[in-house]
Amino acid sequence: MKERAVVDAKAEQRIRALLEDTALARGDAFFPALVKGLAQALGTRYACFSVLHDDDELETVALWDGHAVTSGRRLPLAGSPCADAIGAEFCVFRDHVQEAFPDYPMLRELGIRSYVGAVVFAADGQVLGVLNAMHDGPLPRAADDAALLRSIAARAASELVQRRFSAALEASEALTRGILESMSDAMVVVRSDGTVAFHNASACALFRTDPLWLSGAALSELLPALESAAIEIGQGDAQEAFEGGASLELEAHAPDGSTVPVAITIGSFELAGERLRTVVLRDIERRRREEQRLRGYARALERANADLERSRRKAEQAAAAKTEFLANMSHEIRTPMTAILGFTDILLEDGTANAVERQDALRTIRRNGAYLLEILNDILDFSKIEANRLEIEEVPCAPARIFGDVVDLLRPRANEKRVQLLLELDGPIPERLVSDPVRLRQILLNLVGNAVKFTAAGQVRVRARYDEPDRTLEFDVEDSGIGIAEGVLAEIFEPFRQGDSSMTRRFGGTGLGLAITKRLVERLGGAITATSNVGKGSLFRVRVPVHPVEPGSVSEVPESDTPSTGRMRSALAGLRASGRILMVEDGPDNQRVIRHVLETAGFAVTSADNGQIGVELALAAVEEGTPFRVILMDVQMPVLDGYEATRRLRASGYTGPIIALTAHALPSERQRCLEAGCDAFATKPIERLTLLETIALHLAKATEE
Repeated sequence: MKERAVVDAKAEQRIRALLEDTALARGDAFFPALVKGLAQALGTRYACFSVLHDDDELETVALWDGHAVTSGRRLPLAGSPCADAIGAEFCVFRDHVQEAFPDYPMLRELGIRSYVGAVVFAADGQVLGVLNAMHDGPLPRAADDAALLRSIAARAASELVQRRFSAALEASEALTRGILESMSDAMVVVRSDGTVAFHNASACALFRTDPLWLSGAALSELLPALESAAIEIGQGDAQEAFEGGASLELEAHAPDGSTVPVAITIGSFELAGERLRTVVLRDIERRRREEQRLRGYARALERANADLERSRRKAEQAAAAKTEFLANMSHEIRTPMTAILGFTDILLEDGTANAVERQDALRTIRRNGAYLLEILNDILDFSKIEANRLEIEEVPCAPARIFGDVVDLLRPRANEKRVQLLLELDGPIPERLVSDPVRLRQILLNLVGNAVKFTAAGQVRVRARYDEPDRTLEFDVEDSGIGIAEGVLAEIFEPFRQGDSSMTRRFGGTGLGLAITKRLVERLGGAITATSNVGKGSLFRVRVPVHPVEPGSVSEVPESDTPSTGRMRSALAGLRASGRILMVEDGPDNQRVIRHVLETAGFAVTSADNGQIGVELALAAVEEGTPFRVILMDVQMPVLDGYEATRRLRASGYTGPIIALTAHALPSERQRCLEAGCDAFATKPIERLTLLETIALHLAKATEE
């Protein structure tokens, strides 16, 4: 009895170990762990799990032979002990199993003498396979346990069903995705918040963009007219239209500004408790082009010429791609700056003399906003930098003030990241030195801005010193950030480089900053070096030649932080005027700023939110005999842009002055406005004095005529 108790205790331990091993195993690792653990628990040399195919063949999923696990062998079911196990749901041969099944090859090959097996059933009673243990001697006592084997067989059944379900689900998803990706029509699935949750490859081709941009894009940007059209179809309820399904034709808007006519089919379905919308789009333009090709060989030459013309245009567009990209970047930055700088001027003009700190803060905002605009102009002229045609000034400046301004400007960004931003002046630095203050500030902004961007914790330290014998200004920008790998360090001053693509995804940026910085330093006659340790930080050192300011020279006059403020106040009095001005501008903040400037100057202002309204108001005023004295026309607006609005006014015989307002700063944009029929051109951010002088000039011309 004592010996049997010891055996039972060991068997119990092995069974517990089997359950623990298989509890942790998942997927492909489960069945090898199961048969190995089963053999060890039952004390047999072999354990095997096989699945049934077509009711007459067994495939080995996992076979443990005492040393390793094998799989993939197929044997007939007939004439095997597994057939008896399936017939009786459980069978055991304690010895001489080969005599019962003399023709079964596995028994002979492995030298099997004993066998115990249980059927693996699905929940609906379907036979899935057989779980068995085999031994090259008499069957151990621990293996003669039907309840245990059936329990483990049930566990195997559960895992096999889950595995097959997962495989079927993956196959179904792959099939669905394959079908969607092979569709020639574009398809997007939209979340309840209006953003794209899924799209196929044809959608990227239709919208002329990449998958990264399209994923998460707002449907309202891609199909601006869809929601209102769905509301009309659903008689006031857009969701009703999607749930009922509908077909319509609209304009699809690509991120590059182009539009494509498309036939659309909309629908809706529910997934995981969320109501999703489907939009299937077909490029009608392509379909029409294909239909035209089928009309016959008579138009083949005409189509070939059209293709050549399109190729020529594409080549021209490719050549102008850089200019267009920079123009778009200019627009994105300059438009909000109009409101920022405009409201700063308003507050400065209306502020009281006692609000010293408030005035100083506003002047700082104005000064740094103006310098941001100067930097933007430099970036827009990157090709000029590359051609060494950028002009460098040599004027008196206050280097300590420049260092302080840059650190103060970037400190809020550093504080948001809980990074210390420190400024150290290593020894005395002359109050005034001759150099290019704009380029010095731009170099510092790039280096300190990068240091803050790539530092998640710790500090960024700016150290400046003046070498009087060499007449050089030297400053270091040192951070405790992520560092730069040695293989990348030699390339960081090349254009469009930022470590690697993962860095761009994580931190953003164009990769032009350090390239511009290096070229600016070299144009100042200096040099820049960089050292770095990955995970510890980087140090950038700049040395530029400077010259002392000669005592008593006129150039010692201090810099003005807001150079236009004084001139503006004196000039406004001389530019008081009267009459009506039509302001066509879609930005509410910009409307308020421009209205304030004009009303302060004495004009009565009427505003229009888009070009269509502007055209209607202007022509109506002419018909009533009270035309506007001047029209200020923004060029980028919804419904009808400023170019087309101006063309329509001129086509209708309107002869009054039209002044274009645009955030594009390139000469080509000025020419485009003039060709559309504008009389003058003003860039954003608006300089009030410049705007009023431009208005006064054209009012005078109109009076003379």
